[in-house]
Amino acid sequence: MSIPGKLIPEALKTLGKDRATVSYPKNKRTMPDRFRGAVEFEPEPCTGCGMCERHCAADAITVETDADGNVTWSYDVAKCMFCGQCEESCPTDAIVMGQKFELADSEKPSFEESYTFDR
Repeated sequence: MSIPGKLIPEALKTLGKDRATVSYPKNKRTMPDRFRGAVEFEPEPCTGCGMCERHCAADAITVETDADGNVTWSYDVAKCMFCGQCEESCPTDAIVMGQKFELADSEKPSFEESYTFDR
């Protein structure tokens, strides 16, 4: 078995081609329109129905209502699978899958997002 005999022709084929990788983070790629990054939430249209919480398989979203009628919507990006079920189930389009994908951080509070509003 002659390995160099198989590798050399393959290596010669790639000499004139452009690189397939980019120098990240210096050169950043643009994400496609349908890319599913971190969840973006808009409290104004939210009714607090909790459909997003019920359809979140990863338990990344919680919706709680207190005795005064205040709704607290919480999201933990560290638990999120970016499946998009929350966006699909939201009847008021208060949730969209954003384009943000650079989510690495060493501080746990940076993964958690919470909004409190009245309904």
